[in-house]
Amino acid sequence: IKRFKGEYIHSWEYKSPEKFQGKRIVVVGIGNSGVDLAIDLSRVASQVFLSTRTGSWIWNRVWDNGLPMDVALFSRFNSILENLMPTFLTNRLAENKLNARFNHDMYGLQPKHRFLSHQATFGDDLPNHIITGRVVMKPNIREFSETSVTFEDGTEEDIDLVMFATGYTFSFPFLENDPTILDSRYTMFKFVFPPLLEKPTLAFIGILQPVGATIPTSEIQSRWAARIFK
Repeated sequence: IKRFKGEYIHSWEYKSPEKFQGKRIVVVGIGNSGVDLAIDLSRVASQVFLSTRTGSWIWNRVWDNGLPMDVALFSRFNSILENLMPTFLTNRLAENKLNARFNHDMYGLQPKHRFLSHQATFGDDLPNHIITGRVVMKPNIREFSETSVTFEDGTEEDIDLVMFATGYTFSFPFLENDPTILDSRYTMFKFVFPPLLEKPTLAFIGILQPVGATIPTSEIQSRWAARIFK
């Protein structure tokens, strides 16, 4: 990347698309941030390329009959069914359902993993942007030149900007040297309370990745933590 003379930033630096007007951009990573960025940037950019090593199963937030996906799917009944069904059958049913909306292989999104093996990605608008050419799917990047990117399929594209949506690492430097609070794996009971503390006086909110939205889950964590503190 240091050979590249254009601009390259991480997704956390991104605020709005206006200053990227007319640029040729490659977004690296197909998590939720990468997909959202590619869609947002494609409205102003000359061309957006979305690079992925592994592909991804793309969920829709709007499910059958216009219901929110989590309302339609996350019920006690469906939870019982999921626990009763073997993994291979759950994978097959989910993959067939998602491919019925659009063929992942045809759109350059076919994952190398089964549905339950990796976190899926939300991207209601992604197929529309791919089919209109505003977002072009690409495999992993092989190398950079001063002005271009070469992908593993041998294609080369001139690029003005590289946007890395490659995830985050989290740390707690104010706690790391105190083994009475956190162990080396950052173990937390239900992702909230460090179990090594003598009393539950510290809670972490939002350090998790749910299938649905983070904010409602964080709200429930906050209510629970407040009750414990009380």
